[in-house]
Amino acid sequence: MQHSQLREEPGQPPADAAAAAGEFVKAGKFGKALRLLLPLLRQDPSDIPVLDLTATCLVQVGDSRSAAKILEMLLEHDPGLPKAWGKLAAVRATSGDIEGAAQAYRQALCLQPDDVGLLAAFNHLEPFGQDSANADFLRAAAQEDGTPKPQKIQALFALGKIEGKAGDAATAFDYFALANKLKADGYDPAFQEAKVRAQLEADWPETRGGEVPGSPRLLFVTGLPRSGTTLVETCLTQHPDVASIGESEALSKTAAAVRRHAAAMHGDTGWWNWLGRLEPEELQQFRRLFWQCAFGQARPQAPVVIDKMPLNCFEMGLAHLLLPNARFLFLSRHPLDTGLSNFTTNFAAGNRFSCQLDWIGHMTRCVYRSARDYQAKLGEAMRVQSYEALVTAPEEQIRGMLTHAGLSWDKGCLSPEKNARSVRTASLMQVRESINTGALGKWQRYEAQLAPLKAALGGDEWIAQWQHWDRHAAETGRFAPDPR
Repeated sequence: MQHSQLREEPGQPPADAAAAAGEFVKAGKFGKALRLLLPLLRQDPSDIPVLDLTATCLVQVGDSRSAAKILEMLLEHDPGLPKAWGKLAAVRATSGDIEGAAQAYRQALCLQPDDVGLLAAFNHLEPFGQDSANADFLRAAAQEDGTPKPQKIQALFALGKIEGKAGDAATAFDYFALANKLKADGYDPAFQEAKVRAQLEADWPETRGGEVPGSPRLLFVTGLPRSGTTLVETCLTQHPDVASIGESEALSKTAAAVRRHAAAMHGDTGWWNWLGRLEPEELQQFRRLFWQCAFGQARPQAPVVIDKMPLNCFEMGLAHLLLPNARFLFLSRHPLDTGLSNFTTNFAAGNRFSCQLDWIGHMTRCVYRSARDYQAKLGEAMRVQSYEALVTAPEEQIRGMLTHAGLSWDKGCLSPEKNARSVRTASLMQVRESINTGALGKWQRYEAQLAPLKAALGGDEWIAQWQHWDRHAAETGRFAPDPR
């Protein structure tokens, strides 16, 4: 266990401590919950509800290996819990133990063979055959009117993966389309358009100092979801001087607080209208808020810390104002490959634009308009990283990223598959592989089905323009000017 640094809460009776820990978990305060739960476990290591709650908290704070040990203890006391086996499988998968995860899923399914969620999760690790009994069950669940909507979505995404693995691209895409049709809501193109337009029209002030001496340098890894951000994070955290806070909401929470403050002080709710109005003391207040949201009380000792939240790309300007020493990596991956990957991924939360091909096209254009504007505003603090260049010439590109972050070369960054850190994103299977070119050009199998995406992007003309930008980025780390 890696949490001996957590302080126990004094004077808390055991029964009240368990209830209070449960409330902390509901509120997302997992560190506080652990401070109550760990003493309870020392008193009674066989308390199944406490074991289960502790495992949940350990996963949330990024300690999947300890979470797995806790779940194994729980299952020693009561091996007949299919949900616990499923949770153990998921935890093992996040820490790279794919074989152990598969074994746990098999055990869970022995106890509960008709659980759509378990079948879909297992299928993510080891896609079932088209003619297998598991695939037949998923087809029945997808067609059954009585199947709850979340389970029907899971079944359809799993069937898409099964058919895609078997080489039937058309049928696979049909399943993904049916799943996304059930999910499609919540993306507002007009709002997204207005947000980017406000960024482009904003007058940007010069950055000033104010960071705490000795604080780590933040490296924000951004871009569209499924553009390669997790691969970059996994490569760079192989460096001994790099840590990561993963997909943190610290920047988005700070941005929301800044805008609420501006609205209260100035009665102005414009997206960037607060620029130039914040006094140094106010900037310092929001800088402290960011640090608190990102790290709590325990800041990493590494000189460079990665914050990898893809759509933080829209907030890079705020990050630069608050943290003038920060550096930014923006991932550029072929828009049709990125769009296909978003459309075929069942995100647990967020990324609502991924449910419709025209929405994906719109979001893609918004992201690149924003990023090209930020290149001018952030200057040398921002590097554009071509995904294709990274996987075809990894040493050259990783050297460039390390130099951008102010770090020396370390050959361990070429072996992300050896990284022992937990990965909880949709990319958890890909990052357990060595760097490879297998994800390039996948869109070509689905070219006919992706026609609405291509049209929303702006057709062949816009894609050719993107290719011009990306080739230049591969050579220079910067977007090229538009061809004249």
